[in-house]
Amino acid sequence: MSLSIYQRHLEDIPTQYIFLKLLRPPIYVIELSNNQVIAVCYYKDGSSKRHQVNDDFSNRRMVITDLLKAVQALAYLLLKFPKHPFAISAFAVVNVSKELADRLPMIEIKAIREAIWAASTQAKRRIISTTVSYQGQLISQ
Repeated sequence: MSLSIYQRHLEDIPTQYIFLKLLRPPIYVIELSNNQVIAVCYYKDGSSKRHQVNDDFSNRRMVITDLLKAVQALAYLLLKFPKHPFAISAFAVVNVSKELADRLPMIEIKAIREAIWAASTQAKRRIISTTVSYQGQLISQ
């Protein structure tokens, strides 16, 4: 089951990373909801690891209200996953599962992308591409 999920996400990676796709990097599938971050890391061999972090970084209208707390929670979460031995870059797929009144505005998409980038830098992981979706529908690549 995990191998098919990995393949599906690998196929959705933007075409400019075609060479990196050949190396079959790990893929982080991160789900943001109300003050909760759940991440599953899928590996090329079909294995996966799942971790969850709870922190006070959102409210009922916005996914990220405190960027610093969100970055800390994401960095802590990324540190729970083993680092790739050859420092190969990874991809992140972020799904906002929480229902918002105004859907997901562009400013929040930008905040999510910045939080992932800052958290990966803090955790010394290289995430080079982040795809954002809202309740399973792709918004930004």
